[in-house]
Amino acid sequence: MPPKTTRRPSIGSKQALDMSARVQLIPSNDIEQITHRLREADEDVSRIRELVSDRAHHAYLAVLGDVTIGAVLMRWETDASEILYIAIDAAQRGQGYGKAVMAAVIGEARQRGIRSVVVGTSNASLSQIAFYQKCGFRLDSVRRDYFDYLSSPAYENGIQIRDMLVLRYAVRIDD
Repeated sequence: MPPKTTRRPSIGSKQALDMSARVQLIPSNDIEQITHRLREADEDVSRIRELVSDRAHHAYLAVLGDVTIGAVLMRWETDASEILYIAIDAAQRGQGYGKAVMAAVIGEARQRGIRSVVVGTSNASLSQIAFYQKCGFRLDSVRRDYFDYLSSPAYENGIQIRDMLVLRYAVRIDD
């Protein structure tokens, strides 16, 4: 029996584009606010602060109207830009804001003439892997043993966190 399929809006769909038109990425130098919001993506606050403080990276608050709903940390490069961290506030999840923020990131990449956007996640982060694929990202590569720096084995969904899966979104400038 074939797998059950349902149609969900991709980040290029009218619904996602309507939502992304309302979500704005506001550049921010507020290290504390960015770090606080990105703790959902990584528990290592010192690592977040180090990356946010790096001048090669660009931090954004994701804002809907006058409410901040999340944050994104980017490394913009012409060939392949990278989403280093993305997090939506827990109270805002499940409402399409994550896809709207991703659509805003892709829109910014398109305006910058970026060819592709990559994002990495743990081999055990099943919901994040599914989320990125629903947003149009495709599996690109595996960074084996990426999480060896963890002081003790960590598990998610009953799976040991070992490798980083890298997913890529090919940005079409003419969309």
